[in-house]
Amino acid sequence: MSSQIRNLITSFRNAARGVVYCINNERNMRIHLVVACYITVFSSFFNLTQPQFALMLCAIALVIAMEMVNTAVEALVDISSPAYSSLARIAKDIAAGAVLVCAIFAFAIGLLLFFKPATIWHILLVLCTSPLYGGLFVLSAVFALLFIFAGPVKIWRWLAKR
Repeated sequence: MSSQIRNLITSFRNAARGVVYCINNERNMRIHLVVACYITVFSSFFNLTQPQFALMLCAIALVIAMEMVNTAVEALVDISSPAYSSLARIAKDIAAGAVLVCAIFAFAIGLLLFFKPATIWHILLVLCTSPLYGGLFVLSAVFALLFIFAGPVKIWRWLAKR
């Protein structure tokens, strides 16, 4: 295997390690992922056009990417300023604010795409009247809460003990 291919594989492995780090260590990243999964699943009820679906995916990707940038900024600030510094706090607050701005605009895009009361009512009826879909939804919600608040590492450790 050539060194260029090895370098390419290594760069993808390093990037994947960064994604996994954020998932394992950042609760907000797990919240964004859970919301993204639910939005993607329930978007099938809304008959989105391809451009609308692409816009939804771009909004999701932007929020997740900004959460990762925020995590990187926080790590860099912690390395460069181990003691408390008001400038370090400002840098962290600005990075977190960037995520908040993206999340607010993603929410606005979601409202534009998904605020259709008749469709929302139909989804609620399906979830409440179908034991299968309602049960799957409740089960997924329990798993989602565990994933968000315990994180995958704690879940795997707990499962390994069983």
